[in-house]
Amino acid sequence: MVLNIRTKVVLLLSAVFLFFTVVEWGVGQLLLLPRFEQIERDNATTAMKRIDAALTQALDGLQVSASDWGNWADTYRYMADHNADYGQANLNPTAMRQLHLTALAFIDQNGDFVWWHSIEPQSTTPLPLNLFERKGLPADFPWMENLHTAKPARGLIATNHGVLLAAVAPILDGYGASPSRGLVFMGRLLTDAEIAEIGTRAQTDLGVYATRRIGDPPRSFLPQARARADSTQILTDEQSTQVYRVFNDVFGAPVMTLRVDAPRTITANARATVYSAMAFTLGAAIVALLFTLVALNRTVFEPLGQVTRHAVAIGAGDDLTTRLNLKRNDEIGALANEFDRMVAQVAQSRRQLVDHSFQAGMAEFSRGVLHNIGNAMTPLAVRVAKLQERLRNAPTADLELALAECRTGGAVSSERQADLDEFLRLAGAEMVEIIKAADEDAAMMMRQASVVQTALAERLPSAHAPAVTEAVELPAIIHQSLEIVPDVCREQVDIELDHSLELVGTVWTARTVLRLVLQNLIINAAEAVRARGSERGRVRFSAALICHADQDRLRLECRDSGIGIEAANLQRIFERGFSTKGVASRGIGLHWCATAINALGGRIWATSAGRGLGATLHLEIPVSAPESAVGTIAA
Repeated sequence: MVLNIRTKVVLLLSAVFLFFTVVEWGVGQLLLLPRFEQIERDNATTAMKRIDAALTQALDGLQVSASDWGNWADTYRYMADHNADYGQANLNPTAMRQLHLTALAFIDQNGDFVWWHSIEPQSTTPLPLNLFERKGLPADFPWMENLHTAKPARGLIATNHGVLLAAVAPILDGYGASPSRGLVFMGRLLTDAEIAEIGTRAQTDLGVYATRRIGDPPRSFLPQARARADSTQILTDEQSTQVYRVFNDVFGAPVMTLRVDAPRTITANARATVYSAMAFTLGAAIVALLFTLVALNRTVFEPLGQVTRHAVAIGAGDDLTTRLNLKRNDEIGALANEFDRMVAQVAQSRRQLVDHSFQAGMAEFSRGVLHNIGNAMTPLAVRVAKLQERLRNAPTADLELALAECRTGGAVSSERQADLDEFLRLAGAEMVEIIKAADEDAAMMMRQASVVQTALAERLPSAHAPAVTEAVELPAIIHQSLEIVPDVCREQVDIELDHSLELVGTVWTARTVLRLVLQNLIINAAEAVRARGSERGRVRFSAALICHADQDRLRLECRDSGIGIEAANLQRIFERGFSTKGVASRGIGLHWCATAINALGGRIWATSAGRGLGATLHLEIPVSAPESAVGTIAA
């Protein structure tokens, strides 16, 4: 399949724009979106860090409360005397609710619970915790060492009701002095409300993925891995980025996993931005492609297509009269102008070739005819000379005298009459011989005349050969005819071309013959103007195309402002030898025109309003399409 330049340019530009669109998509998918996803992961990790900080802050708050109660002189005395007044005033559900505590206990130096209580903070109903099922803390409990070091501690503890935020502080004398008399234990269950409050403080969406209670079987605390202390895992889906954080208890074992759900709004917006940019780029590419195609179509494709179609038409046909005439200052304009110039040169060369061929043909035709006639006329002239000599030597004068004398009758003597009779007998015998010789000469001359007729008959088919038909523009053929008109005639008249000549357009006819006919018409018009006594006249040409079913005909009129033609001579001016110009004219110009026009299948006639009113010569010749023309070439 052969692609034209327009299709190739469209495919090339489309490929370029598609390439840049794919590159932009690749940059968005491989560079921009991963960076935005990393930002989302970083934001989710930061949110989990805020959750960790909020949880630490909650534990720190418990530790502050425990330290405040532990470094209280009344608590210090209570651990020594267990007075009821302290217990009634402070160790009650109301105090625990004010402190938002789930569990409160006092532990002595041996690790035994001096007093403990656990409630549901909102309803203050008792909430049994397995932490207080024993008399005191287990011997392996990590905070047992704090009884001896008198240092506070905090952490997470797994209970039968879930994860407990817990803190202990040493019981001191109110001035922070030792020795310690035990530990104050405060705890708060990590309920859903507590989780929501921590998430609110951290300004993120927080959830519990997994928790461990006392007696629970071993389980995974991460979605895709075994639980490890203080481990973090990041997972993503289409809607959100999830950060899982494993928290260990006071024993160092995983006790719960919190999950932060960060909506992937950044990635969604980034993806929308990338797709919008791609859509904009694609739309801009389409607009640019259309604009480029429109611009190229106006500046390159249409002119180039016009040049191409013109070149193809010139190559496929024979009409060399049409021109592109592109008014452009670029390379295409230069190409079109150069092509027009080359076509004009080819047309001129063809015209010259046809003209030279016509003249050469006429010369060859005349040479052959004259040669054959000359060969026949040489013996014919010899015979005519001999015949003239015999007739000149014949005794015609003596015979006339003798016959006149014989007509006198009796006035002639017998002896004279005898002499006259003898003379007449001898003269008659001589005349018989002369007549016989003349008859032979006449027969010979008839044979030579037959030779001349045969030579002319042999050339007659060549005279009727079809003329070469060419594409002709009437204004151009008139200007070509002026080129061969003598200067004295061309200076005598002004040539006017009617607009109808251009309306007729290009016609196909015998250009060489028509040019010679128009040349004769212009010369005759100039001589008619001179005969009228005018220094300068005018000749106006007009034309019309007459359409017929069988063949169109061109009617061409040549109107001059000369002396005119008398009505009696309107038909005779086309006769051979007839002329109104005096003895200097041979009267063959218009006769040849009539003969040439008739040979083309046309006709010529003249009209005139009278002497001194100018004349109009009318030509009507058939015109044909290029494909129907015989011997057609382009002018």
